[in-house]
Amino acid sequence: MAKSKNVSVDSTLPISSDDRKIDPDVYNDVARCAQLLSIQLIESNFNISPSFFEEEYVDRQMKIDVDNVHASFDEENRIATCVFHFETYHKKARRKVFSLKDKFIVFYHIDNECDDFHALAFANRVGFMAAYPYFRTHVAETASLAAADIPVLPTVSSMPVKRRSSQEEVK
Repeated sequence: MAKSKNVSVDSTLPISSDDRKIDPDVYNDVARCAQLLSIQLIESNFNISPSFFEEEYVDRQMKIDVDNVHASFDEENRIATCVFHFETYHKKARRKVFSLKDKFIVFYHIDNECDDFHALAFANRVGFMAAYPYFRTHVAETASLAAADIPVLPTVSSMPVKRRSSQEEVK
């Protein structure tokens, strides 16, 4: 398991623990032919403490953690799969008083021939960008149902994300 790393989403996201360099031509070929098959919420856990409502809303800072917990490429069927774990939370003192954790799975069909390294490089980078808006929406809907006054989560391009990499590549 790699150590946590703070990165800006609009900078280059870590996409693999592999030391190989991405070949831009191969990556771009994958990007041109990849088709998003599905984005699915596969796990969710919401918790809000009564003490969340005790403090006045001044500037509630919502923290966001992102973790790519699984990535695999089925060469026979040409399917790249990535599982992303998102969490947003607010702490009061040292205790989380608002927390929403979601896992999303993202599937891409990649038509052209490429190695698993480039397929996963694409799926990890673009899959994160595809799944995050679903998480952002889920947070807004859940907070609304709980009558929890939280700020709208930032868009990807304006958001620094703490990216924990515990990626397991299945080959």
